[in-house]
Amino acid sequence: MNQAARGAGLSRRSLLAAGTGAALAPLTGPRGAALAAPGVLRAAISGYNVINTLDPAVAALIPEYYVIWSLYNGLLKFDAQMRPVPDLAESIQVAQDGVLEFRLRRGVTFHDGSDFTADDVKFTLERLLDENTRSPNRSKVSAISLIEVPDPFTVRIRTSAPFAPLLTFLTNARTGTQILSRKAVMADPAGFGRKPVGTGPYRLRSWEANQAIRLAAFPGYFDAAPKIPEVEIPLIAEETSGVTALLGRQVDLTSTAPFADIPALEKNAAVKVLKQPGLNTRFISLNNLKPPFDDVHFRRAVSLAINRDVLVRVVLFGEGFATPGLIPPSLTAAYDPAPKPLSTFNAARAKAELAKSKYGPGTKATILTWGSGWWKRIGEVVAAQVNQVLGTQLTVEVTEANTVFSRIRAGDYQAGTWGWLGMIDPDEYSYDLLHSDGWRNFAQYRNPQLDALLIRARQELDPAKRGALYRESEHLWIEDMPVIPLFCSNVHNLLAANVSGFTQLPYANFGDQFATITIG
Repeated sequence: MNQAARGAGLSRRSLLAAGTGAALAPLTGPRGAALAAPGVLRAAISGYNVINTLDPAVAALIPEYYVIWSLYNGLLKFDAQMRPVPDLAESIQVAQDGVLEFRLRRGVTFHDGSDFTADDVKFTLERLLDENTRSPNRSKVSAISLIEVPDPFTVRIRTSAPFAPLLTFLTNARTGTQILSRKAVMADPAGFGRKPVGTGPYRLRSWEANQAIRLAAFPGYFDAAPKIPEVEIPLIAEETSGVTALLGRQVDLTSTAPFADIPALEKNAAVKVLKQPGLNTRFISLNNLKPPFDDVHFRRAVSLAINRDVLVRVVLFGEGFATPGLIPPSLTAAYDPAPKPLSTFNAARAKAELAKSKYGPGTKATILTWGSGWWKRIGEVVAAQVNQVLGTQLTVEVTEANTVFSRIRAGDYQAGTWGWLGMIDPDEYSYDLLHSDGWRNFAQYRNPQLDALLIRARQELDPAKRGALYRESEHLWIEDMPVIPLFCSNVHNLLAANVSGFTQLPYANFGDQFATITIG
């Protein structure tokens, strides 16, 4: 709970119930600072307090992208129906040989005053392709074989083979393809992530590590001028504290909300609740190279011992739905809703699989998780369910989010609560997570048959045929259960009643809406 709410003698529960009728003490911001002046949007990133970089090429965490989306533009962006439409590109042509030709906007400038040209596009994509950049999003552009710049406002992109997701990956989403200034990056390659320069509606004003980021409207923005001159982005580690701050009128917008609070908040006239099924997947990541998860029968047994419908009720308070695989229902062409036996609760079969395993009842393992909210709760409920059915001794280790991410990436774990939010193409839920070369393959899973199938899916340009390949791939990998799929959650944003102009999209967009928001 924030200091102001405590000083007023109000609990979080009483704030939820009272809404605008609560008698609030004079409010201050973090560390006693005065409330923001008029013309300032206070947009809280809740549930996280770590931002490592604002360089799109190396960003990996969702809160990083929440800010990146307001600082940069892509060649394309998504409209309200999640269709790619021009952004820095003015038009797109697809030639018969598959070459993509982009005609670029003229008169666009970067935050440092330099002109945006096709050379910046070429530089951005080639930097992303460079293995020395160590970009987690390199695979999104790895099919690009040549980038041509016939004139300052034309870019032609050739691929080594057909690559269906490329247009999707050139949007201003969680893609890493946001366009950078060659001049700014080359002036300070190592420091660019702390001093970002884009073409977006806002530019970085200040950055207080693990506390807050402040943005200022960019007067040279090529599109409609931002309606709010400044944006303050406090980093609030706990989602519950974000709710308290909103109800205490210390912030105007939050990036998410606790699932348990949604029913009460929807009845509160002081709050606007936006929600819809999200582009996300939540799962238990398993280290397939470490005991006991190096045994396929043990992995299957754990999966079969989990009642996902109970998880949705207990952890999400109904704000989501159990999923049999990793691809979320919002990706309709690739989603297979049919129940899959190995990801469906079945205590008897779970015990039978355990009997085939080299590990038995009493086996110990640790589930890594973080915080005190729903991620921790996932680990606790999963451990309790599995222990009850199998007689194992799974325990939960709680630490902070950055440590969990670092350990899972390094393979220093047995199991961990994990998930991906904001992924916009089935390739990201399949190739990235389960292909031998997938950068998010923290399970360290290897399956040559699956690898070949996922490559075929990448190269299939017919949406229906491509979707069928992804459905086939889920039936294939789930037999090995390298990760344990759990559920897809709704995405939420909370707005103060006087905030308008935020259009929520299923990939949990945040910063890309700052320019259209009004207060009052």
